[in-house]
Amino acid sequence: MAYDFAQELSRTLNATICSNVRIKAVQRPLQSAPVFTVGSGLSHSNLTQPTGFPVRIDQKKPRLWMNLSYQVHLDDELRYLTVHKSYCGIFSDEDLETCLCHFDYEREKDKYTAAHLQVHGESEALDALNRAGDERRPLEKLHFPVGGRRYRPSLEDIIEFLICERLTDAREGWQQVVEQGRDKFQRNQLRAAMRRNTAIVDEFMREQTGKG
Repeated sequence: MAYDFAQELSRTLNATICSNVRIKAVQRPLQSAPVFTVGSGLSHSNLTQPTGFPVRIDQKKPRLWMNLSYQVHLDDELRYLTVHKSYCGIFSDEDLETCLCHFDYEREKDKYTAAHLQVHGESEALDALNRAGDERRPLEKLHFPVGGRRYRPSLEDIIEFLICERLTDAREGWQQVVEQGRDKFQRNQLRAAMRRNTAIVDEFMREQTGKG
């Protein structure tokens, strides 16, 4: 399943904003249950640290770089692939030192929302709002909530953001790829929510039957 997921990510990227990007899945060592890292640049000698890749549809010098990483495993029933962590960083340089923003998901976070966006830059408003002890807190330290565990942004949402904000060029037909991928992601999330909330599903079905 993890290998299929990696191939699906590769197809989505190469059909929209990239060329010849290869996303791989490798099993992490020393885990009690199979856990996989999914990203670019992974190998037998690099099992845990995905590398950045250029965002471009031709051979011109790239203006944008992406670093994409997932940590996945099977759910408790060993039937469905579950994302434990994910990261998608947007950078203007190959060395990944100049970041625009990054989208994060960390399932077990408790100090702030599991799904969040962090933006790099300066904010006069934040400087004014920071309290004693936070005077030097930069903008990138704020965690902006983005949909929670079930309805966080998908890769397709990020691709659409980059295209619509004119940060990268896109292949013809990218809209269809994005819509299809986003629909699949949302369906999977809805199914997961239904599996974990069967009482609500039963209640909904009773209401629908009553209306009939």
